Amino acid sequence: MSEIEAAGFIPAPPPRVFAFLADLDNHWHLADPFIEILSLERRSPDAGAHGGRIRMHGPFGLALTAVTRVLEATPTESMSGSAQVGRSTRARVRWGLTPHHGGTWVHLSAELEQADVVDRLLLTLGARTWFRRRFAAVIRRLGDRFSTTMAAEAS
Repeated sequence: MSEIEAAGFIPAPPPRVFAFLADLDNHWHLADPFIEILSLERRSPDAGAHGGRIRMHGPFGLALTAVTRVLEATPTESMSGSAQVGRSTRARVRWGLTPHHGGTWVHLSAELEQADVVDRLLLTLGARTWFRRRFAAVIRRLGDRFSTTMAAEAS
């Protein structure tokens, strides 16, 4: 249907980036005032999270809540899942990791699989651009996180 994407370089090798992203508790560090993690879901108290609920705060006071699930993970290469907003809007979200000059090229994308009329209208009126900016900001924060970590390890 429709894909939204952003990409960027992360100064850490794919295994480290994947380990960070695979631990959904780390996603709190990637959130910003526009994307808020509300909760993470676990099968048991000592298990890692496999999904959660996020709220996206858009322009004009719009807010959408998505239920997310991790569906697939290929260590050091990719992680993908679903995001469901309301009853009828669903997207497939994917993190792709590629080795690149001693670091990792990270590609974050969401492919809209199904959307209700209101969500289609919002995408047409600018939500696609808004999501692309949010994805780029998430990748920048991920890069900043590793830049700080790598600099600390080098000293």
